[in-house]
Amino acid sequence: MTLERYFRLSSYTLLTTSFLMLVATRQLDWPSILLFSGVLLFGWQVDAGRIKWQLPTTLVSVLMLVFLPFPFVDWLVLQTPPIVALVHFIFFASGMKLIQAKRSRDWLWLYVVAFFQMLLAAGMMIDTTFFGLLIMFLFSAISTLVSFEMRRAQQVLEESQQPQEISEFEFWRETPTLRKPLAQPRWRSVTLFATVSLIVILLLATPLFLAMPRLALRNSGAGWMQGASLSGFSDTVRLGDVGQLKLNPKLVMRVRVNQPPDQYRSSLRWRGVTLDFYDGSSWRDSLSLRSNRRLGARPVTKRGNTFWVDETAQSRRAEHLSTITRQTFYLEPLDTPTIFAAPKPLWVEGLPSLWRDESDGLWTSNHALNRLVYQVESDTRLPNDKEIRENNSTDYEVDIHVRYTQLPKGFDPRVGQLTAGITNGATATIDAARRIESHLRSNYSYTLNLKRTNDGEPVADFLFNVRAGHCEYFASAMTLMLRTQGIPARLVNGFQMGEYSEISDFYTVRQSDAHSWVEVYFPKYGWLAFDPTPAAGLSQYENNWLATLRHFSESIEMLWLEHVIGFSANEQASMAFRMQRLVSDSQGEISLKIADWKLRLMNLLHTIREELPARSSSGWATTIFTHPAMLTLFAFGLLIVGFVFYRKHTQSWRRRIKQEPVASAIAFYQEMLDTLARAGHQRSPEQTPQEFAQHVGLASVIDITTFYQQVRFGAKQLNDADIQRLEAALNELQALTRR
Repeated sequence: MTLERYFRLSSYTLLTTSFLMLVATRQLDWPSILLFSGVLLFGWQVDAGRIKWQLPTTLVSVLMLVFLPFPFVDWLVLQTPPIVALVHFIFFASGMKLIQAKRSRDWLWLYVVAFFQMLLAAGMMIDTTFFGLLIMFLFSAISTLVSFEMRRAQQVLEESQQPQEISEFEFWRETPTLRKPLAQPRWRSVTLFATVSLIVILLLATPLFLAMPRLALRNSGAGWMQGASLSGFSDTVRLGDVGQLKLNPKLVMRVRVNQPPDQYRSSLRWRGVTLDFYDGSSWRDSLSLRSNRRLGARPVTKRGNTFWVDETAQSRRAEHLSTITRQTFYLEPLDTPTIFAAPKPLWVEGLPSLWRDESDGLWTSNHALNRLVYQVESDTRLPNDKEIRENNSTDYEVDIHVRYTQLPKGFDPRVGQLTAGITNGATATIDAARRIESHLRSNYSYTLNLKRTNDGEPVADFLFNVRAGHCEYFASAMTLMLRTQGIPARLVNGFQMGEYSEISDFYTVRQSDAHSWVEVYFPKYGWLAFDPTPAAGLSQYENNWLATLRHFSESIEMLWLEHVIGFSANEQASMAFRMQRLVSDSQGEISLKIADWKLRLMNLLHTIREELPARSSSGWATTIFTHPAMLTLFAFGLLIVGFVFYRKHTQSWRRRIKQEPVASAIAFYQEMLDTLARAGHQRSPEQTPQEFAQHVGLASVIDITTFYQQVRFGAKQLNDADIQRLEAALNELQALTRR
């Protein structure tokens, strides 16, 4: 591969990598991606000489001026996000350069644009995909800039070098021409240099990253990327929104869970919003009907970095230790402020702000442009049915009874009649709730392809006509059925636990894991969860080699989130403490070893002093060097010195022959002439090398002369076998001349 071809390949790798960084943000439209991909391919063909194409410079300038106001039109008129509008303009400007035959300044302009694209992508995405592309970008950038400078220097040298005439007094020169061709740089050397440089950069950057001060790094990382839309988690949710959400496999969050031993790997739900008012087609938060929900909510008490959701939990923390489940959430950028957690959260840590509404929902400030990393501790102990039955109180507070037994006007009376038949004979609230839950699970089927009959209210249509639906219909039906019997109940939207990865011990939660369930109020125990959705409505995860590969990829992503994105000042301090302790322990071990070596040396000297008789100082030296141990050590040292000297001499000779073949040819040929001169064979000035070799008549002289002419005048590269043969010929000649 020539330097020119390598330069072109490296340059397009750099431009393509910066383009892929923007594509990986998932913010670009498909027409832009396909058009610019075509421009890259067309530009490659133009630079390779396969397509002859040239736009007039004036036309290019006019097109650039005409397109200059287009980003504003794209943004203000076409309603394109401003960052995407800017990327469109960058693509157009780059395309004008790519489809032309390029000079050095055009390449430099494209490199600057590629660097700017990388910065834009960094602002919209910081994950393992970006890291992998960044490594490729850095490698190709180093390789491109090095080959660019080599290419430019070679062009300048070729332009300045002119053929030289041979003087009539220089006819005797053995070199056929004074104008030697320039040596072609080897692309493998550039690749090796780029690889080594990249490794050095990463090695230098890693300590800087570890030592760099952290300023709210944990809750950042998405930059300008727009958060995913998440319907079903607002103050008003139309019946069916969650079902649409379940068709989307997009990532929502990752959760690492630490459960008590008796609850290990037990199923949990990530609670989101609570809805209590039903108008016949939508669920709402009743407080949002009377006032602004955020004004009606209250900020959660904060002590230090911890928000205490249950203000009494701090004083009773010892009581909860055996029932506490700790969760760490890595929440993707979302267009909802909802904070997800297992039921009955005690405290939350790691958020910039936290509010709690009257329905026990948690929410924070907008995070549509950045990830959230936060921890929650929840009391996940649940009473069993026997305990609840023994405390079968129906002494509800007035506000709770009014708010959570609401039914829409004209609600289908058949729902109450059906519920009365199902709960007939149930003496406890828990038994009535279990019967309704079991009835819905057993007599209705699960489907996301809901077919309404348009016969009245949708829940009644589900119960008496369609008899199939998704989790939102099951939960809505159970909530309203309980309310017909005067039992307070409410609807909860959240997520199932997600897909578990055994590789890194965390759960991946996607939009398809969205779920609705029911909470029923018990005066002594508060709100307890019930789920009437059949097993077919719960997420099922494959267990095959594809799933294993997916888990491995997600584990790498989780490692990145925890130890790079989530590497905060606390982790820095902990790492510094561990390093200090490691250094301290190592110093202690080294000190002990040094002390042990000193003791052994003193014992050895003491033994020698006792064995040697009292003699003069010269006698001491003689005795020491005649001691067996000292003689062995001295002989071993001489062997090492001799071996190193031999290897250095051999390797330097071989290295010089390969790196400087012409100079080496003169050197070994001159060594042959000197050896023959000492034996009385002097070369006459009028003799050519070949004539002198034939005159001497020794096979070794002929071999050495042949090598000399091939290297000096034929540009032959000696291999290892040739070098060994040359050394053998010189050794043989030296042996013959000594006789």
